[in-house]
Amino acid sequence: MTTPDDGTPFFDSASVSMLEVERQRLAALLDAEIGKPIQLLLAQAAVYEQSLATNPQAQMVASVLASLARQALQQIRDLGAALHPAMLESLGLTPALELLIGQTLRTTPLRMAWAIDQLPKRLSPPVELALFRAIQDALTHSVRYATDATLRLTMQNEQLRLFYEDNSPSSADTDFLNFAISNLQSLGVEVESQYRPNFHMVATLNLPKLPFMTEREIEVLGWLAKGLSNKEIAARMQVTPRTVNFHLDNIYSKLSVTSRTEAVMVALRYELVK
Repeated sequence: MTTPDDGTPFFDSASVSMLEVERQRLAALLDAEIGKPIQLLLAQAAVYEQSLATNPQAQMVASVLASLARQALQQIRDLGAALHPAMLESLGLTPALELLIGQTLRTTPLRMAWAIDQLPKRLSPPVELALFRAIQDALTHSVRYATDATLRLTMQNEQLRLFYEDNSPSSADTDFLNFAISNLQSLGVEVESQYRPNFHMVATLNLPKLPFMTEREIEVLGWLAKGLSNKEIAARMQVTPRTVNFHLDNIYSKLSVTSRTEAVMVALRYELVK
């Protein structure tokens, strides 16, 4: 972590990656050290409830304890999902945000008006994660300091626009919001924010247009995704390995990547291969 001249903390990409790794470790630790024991406690409570059928008062106590354990287990699962948003990795930004907002509104008194467009394509993993964390931190800020919030995430003309505001006072702590905003800006997202009289943030991202790919380049990408070597691809396409290398050079240039793995990841992201 470094600190620029204005005193605002700045985290580089390596620091952000380390923070995410630590969050995932904590999520796994919560599940292993607390979640699983509570699950065992619930199983034992169910046995007690059945065995105490002839003692209504004792059975009620066991039932109340089981209910409290279920609530604690749900809170642990919510916290684990906040630390490591697995849905973001598997299904994308929109479903992950819908789950996050649902959990926030279910467990806090915050009132919120929100609308999220279904994105036509997945964004790059760092951008998706940065947007998710920015909204997550904004929600945390609103829960602590505000009563009402508004969120809109819209797509128009290849531009993604995030609008967020709440009615928190200008005296509210904003350090972690500044970090989230700096993280977005480091990834090329334009962000405007202000904290007076309330918190207000607008972030815009111009989505890159996918370059035109020839049929042969798409075919090479398909074989790459299946794990074939250049020699094997050449045999399948009935061309020379030199021709395959020529196509690979063009693919790397068009997709702005430098390796086979990166090319496959981008191709899958944009559904160039299945």
